[in-house]
Amino acid sequence: MCNTSTFTGSESEGPGVGSKLPLYLAVVLLATAANACADPPSPNADSPSLEPVIRDSADVRIVENPRPPSASRLDWQLGTEPAVSIGAREGEGPYLLHRARDALTLSDGRIVVANTGSYELRVFDASGIHVATWGRRGEGPGEFFPLVQVHRWRGDSLLALYSHANHLAVLDSEGSFARTFTLVRDDSFFQVEAVLPGGAILSSDWVSRGGLSDGLSRTEETYRVRDADGDMVSFMGTFPGTEWFSTWSGPSGWSVEIPHAHSVSTFAWGDLVAIAPNDTYEIRVFGLGGTLKRIVRRDHDLVASTEAHIDAEIEDRVAQRPEEERAERRQELREDFQDIPLPETFPAFAAATADLVGHLWVREHELPGEGRANPVWTVFDPEGRVLGFVETPAGLDIYEIGEDYILGLATDELGVEYIQVWSLERSGG
Repeated sequence: MCNTSTFTGSESEGPGVGSKLPLYLAVVLLATAANACADPPSPNADSPSLEPVIRDSADVRIVENPRPPSASRLDWQLGTEPAVSIGAREGEGPYLLHRARDALTLSDGRIVVANTGSYELRVFDASGIHVATWGRRGEGPGEFFPLVQVHRWRGDSLLALYSHANHLAVLDSEGSFARTFTLVRDDSFFQVEAVLPGGAILSSDWVSRGGLSDGLSRTEETYRVRDADGDMVSFMGTFPGTEWFSTWSGPSGWSVEIPHAHSVSTFAWGDLVAIAPNDTYEIRVFGLGGTLKRIVRRDHDLVASTEAHIDAEIEDRVAQRPEEERAERRQELREDFQDIPLPETFPAFAAATADLVGHLWVREHELPGEGRANPVWTVFDPEGRVLGFVETPAGLDIYEIGEDYILGLATDELGVEYIQVWSLERSGG
């Protein structure tokens, strides 16, 4: 395809940046249409231009990758429409999703949706037909209040995170509750960042925004590995987190994530743990004992923010409003940006994750005013060698990437939620 644009998030009410648009465009990743413009090169690991520099330093494998050509795309294809779409504007209750904040697939193809608005795990077969509902609102056995996340765990079991005390429930593949445990230790609270196949849990210390100072500040994120009972195994270290702007003067204070804030991605990469602040294009990978094992880098030029970027950011947001509201909204945003800054430099990437077959996916950060339509990801092989760029559907918040599918959340123009499965055909790499 000749248009290599990426997704621009919808407007958020306030100085933060939105993340979802209605899903109207299905993206074909391989530009082979006969009436298209000249096909761009399709990079792969054998291309001399993408050959990384790999070296070992003090038992740490460092992989230095070049940036693929901007217009190039991997020879991977997504379907032209979702293979499965779960959700409805009206109809039977299980299909009316509300705050579907997480989803995953089981080994038999069933799809488990964490419908946090109803405190339920809703289960659908591989074709999207509802087959079971596990849990409900409450504080007793087999109940959630509130439901936060669901993770794949050892074997074909599940780990559901719930309650403000960060309790975890272990369920088997048929939804039977085996046991519960908690991550609360010594009056401290933790958040679950990732769950590894062997049962280890990556947690982060919970940080109250009420403790942030006035003005621009940045949280520090502390990570620990815990065992299957919630007890600490190793200390992973402290990393720079998200940038916030706070004001505590007046009758009520508030704190908001700044636009294009730096943040940190955390995820399981096979049996390893990846922690990646996006100040630079670098993914740091650790063993469960906290030892650094691998560093994956890709060429990237940091971009300094300017007044022109603020103007472009305002216009991006105003464009989401009806014509008659735009002048007023433009003035409101301009007043907001007098106090709340952009970062000095933009993030090197937007987010990072790993798929279920060990590939690393790093999403490109979209600068204000780029006007791109679909997210672009740099994909790396399981050793951290760059393969090339892949586009994913606009407005799809990705929860899981399998060998031949992408699972995520889409929202239509009325705010109705849909859990969707898109077929993924990999060629080479």
